[in-house]
Amino acid sequence: MNIKKAAVIFGLMIMMVSALGGCSGEKEVSGPELRVGVIGVTSGELFRKGTYMLAAARYAADEVNAEGGVDISGVKHSVKLFPVDSGGTPEIATKMALRLIDQDKVSVIIGGASSAVALAIAEVCEKKKVPFITPVASTNKLTAYKYAFRVSYTNSVQAAALAQFVSSKLKNESVAILYGADNTYSVELATFFKKDYSKRGGKVVAFESYPAGARKYEVQLKKIVAAKPKVLFLPNNTKKIQIQARRARQLGFKGILLGSDSWDPVDLLRNDIFKNSYFTDHWFPGLPIPGSAKFEAGYKKKNGVDPTELEALTYDAAMSVFAAIKKDHSDDPVTIHDGLVDMAPFAGVTGKFDYNNNGDPAKDVFISHLRDGHVVLSDTVFVE
Repeated sequence: MNIKKAAVIFGLMIMMVSALGGCSGEKEVSGPELRVGVIGVTSGELFRKGTYMLAAARYAADEVNAEGGVDISGVKHSVKLFPVDSGGTPEIATKMALRLIDQDKVSVIIGGASSAVALAIAEVCEKKKVPFITPVASTNKLTAYKYAFRVSYTNSVQAAALAQFVSSKLKNESVAILYGADNTYSVELATFFKKDYSKRGGKVVAFESYPAGARKYEVQLKKIVAAKPKVLFLPNNTKKIQIQARRARQLGFKGILLGSDSWDPVDLLRNDIFKNSYFTDHWFPGLPIPGSAKFEAGYKKKNGVDPTELEALTYDAAMSVFAAIKKDHSDDPVTIHDGLVDMAPFAGVTGKFDYNNNGDPAKDVFISHLRDGHVVLSDTVFVE
């Protein structure tokens, strides 16, 4: 995780160029094709997340194609990726999903770098009966879509895991919450956590929100500091939390910072304010899971940078699709959907999971600790 900023930016530029350089740059295999749409994003706040996803999908396709492709009823099909850019907006994502299905004739779509974008893609795929797997979108609203699947846990699950962690490991310390009122992800996590933590006997001493476009959080943070919490929960994106945490410290908050899977440790490890903070995680280099070390080494060798949880989740999304297709001997979208629903637990690099619970995975939630310049595993929580 200790990646120099220049190396990260350079690596992202290389990935972006290779990912969107054409319909498919992955290793070609002669014969029939398995057509896979990948909806990423290469600009704006989600630039890093979307580019990582595209690079990981390519890595998975290359790995499978190096072995001859996906076996469908004894016939090897090469994986052909169709990467497109959502622009980070639901409107463009809708158009891209329609293009992938109607023009490119893909059998499955992988992507959705945010909950809002994922919901837009899910809406299209539901009507078209084409399976959609998002590596990272965690909104509980996605569960209602029959053709939508996800590798990441839901917001309600990670909120419950955090509530259990604070209750058991941090001894039910008092908690304050600062969240974005305009952001579905942030609202869900704040609300679910408050409900679950209160049920466990924990005290939420401040519950403050900020409006869309806010750049200063003075009013909310003064109220939070005045409530004297021992823990400050910030279920917000990495750019915002760095401003929020710095100001909270300046105003006198000396407690523990707590975060969600929106926190990007690549940035936070360089920021002393986040020393000894905790956040929910899906994967990190060195995680002791079978197959994880092989993925980590292979990805770094090919791309020149360490993978993050985003690449690991996207890799698992792609490889679980390939496994379902191989099992049910078909690249028909409806058959792929049925195969994913009925699939036995898949041994991914982010852990073992299946899609049997309405497309939501039953899997462990990792609680990571930012300590001494490293990300270390603090706890593993399974939410029933």
